[in-house]
Amino acid sequence: MDPIGNQARLLSNDVLAKWLLEDFPYRIQLAPVFPILPIAGDQLRYATTGPLPPAVNIGQCAAIADDTKQPNDANRAHPLAEIATQFRVCYKAQDIFSSNVNDQVAVQMALAVRELLYQFWTLFERGDATANPDEFDGLHRLVHSGNLIDLQGRGLHTVDLHRAKELVRSNDGRGVVIFTSSVGKIAILEALYARGAHPHYEEMQFPTPGGGFRTEQVLKFDGAPVYVNDLNQVFECQAQKIGRLVPCESLPKYEGYDLATNIWFFILGPGNLHGIMPAMAPNIIVRSTILPDASTLVYHLTMPIALALGSIAALAVIKNATIPKG
Repeated sequence: MDPIGNQARLLSNDVLAKWLLEDFPYRIQLAPVFPILPIAGDQLRYATTGPLPPAVNIGQCAAIADDTKQPNDANRAHPLAEIATQFRVCYKAQDIFSSNVNDQVAVQMALAVRELLYQFWTLFERGDATANPDEFDGLHRLVHSGNLIDLQGRGLHTVDLHRAKELVRSNDGRGVVIFTSSVGKIAILEALYARGAHPHYEEMQFPTPGGGFRTEQVLKFDGAPVYVNDLNQVFECQAQKIGRLVPCESLPKYEGYDLATNIWFFILGPGNLHGIMPAMAPNIIVRSTILPDASTLVYHLTMPIALALGSIAALAVIKNATIPKG
């Protein structure tokens, strides 16, 4: 039998558990709470201004000085990008094997959606529209240099976390969340333990695979919940012999090097950090076509989306926080 037919048969035994499961899924813990706002055009622009001076006191019948607010010379523009994937299902596979347990299209569709999410959360930190105009700018491009603390490969201290959190000043600094990798979470815990402090947790509800919700303990630092995303695993390695940070992939193996990662602090929502999608398009657009030989359906999934930042005071980062890896 042809390879596609063999693959279809693998999904269609009458004792097979439903769905095709990932053996190596990525955690994207921020996704359920990340706001995505609809926009009317192909980009969202924020008009911003510099520091505002306080108002002045005046004497009786004294003139009031003119302080007409002037926006910055250029708006902060966030154009939409588009993420896409596709899969194919043969008529025979759908007609014969879908009569058992797994609908061939439904199984592939669920995983295709997951692929779109993986790409979005990869670009969430690394996206660079300057290097690739088909991408949207991620956190590295959006963060202001004045809101950046670079540890240059040294260990994380609790004072670094406090400093970075205090750099987030929009919304009066309320509602800050922390976004990092599993290495960043370990670095936060190690910094707390080094100070003899106990980690704080808060009970939150999350959906379960079988339906419904369950309560879990979520790590918090100074009131800010910590969300771990595996696709935020952008590491550099502190090479002991050369005494500087180099990309981990340039080394023959990671053992013996310290891993450095980033810890992001931001406020979510309009005027702060959020996603954007077209108002007239659903979250994910599904189109199907038929191959010229009329034997196979091709499903295309696209997702027009981008990341947007209102006030630069809504985003800060600790770069190159390091934990030893022996």
